Amino acid sequence: MKILSVGWFGQVSSTSWHRHLALKKSADFVDKVEAAPKAMSIRNRLAYHLFQLGIPIRLQDQTKANQKIKEHISKNNWDLVWIDKGVTINKSTLKYIKQKSPSTTIVSYSPDNMALRHNQSQNYLESVPYYDYVFTNKSYIINAMKELGAKNIQFIHNMYEDSFHYPRKLSSADIERLGGDVGFVGAWEKERSDSILFLAKNGIKVKVFGNGKWKEFNDLYPNLTILPAVFSEDYSKALGAFKISLCFLRKMNFDQQTTRTMEIPACGGFMLAERTQEHLDLFEEGKEAAYFSSNEELLEQCRYYLNNEQERTQIATAGLKRCESSGYSNEKTIKKMLDIVLKNG
Repeated sequence: MKILSVGWFGQVSSTSWHRHLALKKSADFVDKVEAAPKAMSIRNRLAYHLFQLGIPIRLQDQTKANQKIKEHISKNNWDLVWIDKGVTINKSTLKYIKQKSPSTTIVSYSPDNMALRHNQSQNYLESVPYYDYVFTNKSYIINAMKELGAKNIQFIHNMYEDSFHYPRKLSSADIERLGGDVGFVGAWEKERSDSILFLAKNGIKVKVFGNGKWKEFNDLYPNLTILPAVFSEDYSKALGAFKISLCFLRKMNFDQQTTRTMEIPACGGFMLAERTQEHLDLFEEGKEAAYFSSNEELLEQCRYYLNNEQERTQIATAGLKRCESSGYSNEKTIKKMLDIVLKNG
């Protein structure tokens, strides 16, 4: 199988890059086209804001990804074109692929809720009907995506990259720098901020690695430590260094699971996550992860598991084994996705 992989590959910690690595393990030959600009242009910032106001203005393709895709299609035969986060890929490019190579299957994947306008672009909306398959990790947007013109839309769970998200050997210095009783790595949102402040005010020591609005909470509470965001190896180390690693869901996307759902257990961390049916299906409660449905229950769970190290360690170990046995890795999950495409192709 020959695959042309189009994505946002800017950093080694990019999940788009991780999916590209998984594609390389599943195909005979994979080439790539970079779609991520080094920085968003002023023109694209303006276009994005105008699009949010309802104006059908396209994003500029700063990396010339559309042109490069056409060049690849004109020079070689491709079984599949995989487009990851295709917000700058144009309808005309997908039509060109089908015109020049009718047998090529075009696949769309995004880890975002693409039924919501803040994740979309005019380019993407125009292109949706031209994808042969649309994969999403949001089970609840299937009908909304069909209304946008998606055909053969498939739900797939989140993934982790086993060459990046795995238990690291932690030194005492690593644990001091990156660990703590309770920790969270991620962006600020009001609901997760309220939950963390509730813990801090009730005697739980919490460490947050995050930028932006998190900085406003630095030094406000004795039990709350705010540090800059961590990336690459420090990200994976932090998930395993906390005694309890918090997993919040992004409310603006209506998430029922998230990338950290897989990444925390895969890094050997003890995961305390928001309780949803999808979380319960992925990791057994009290055996492979712990859950909460309110700030009061979150506090209760933190107090319990901080005082029960052996049980906490057993759950973290079982969570890692579940990641492996259920095939939550990029490699195994993307193989399932390609099998779906090949079976129906």
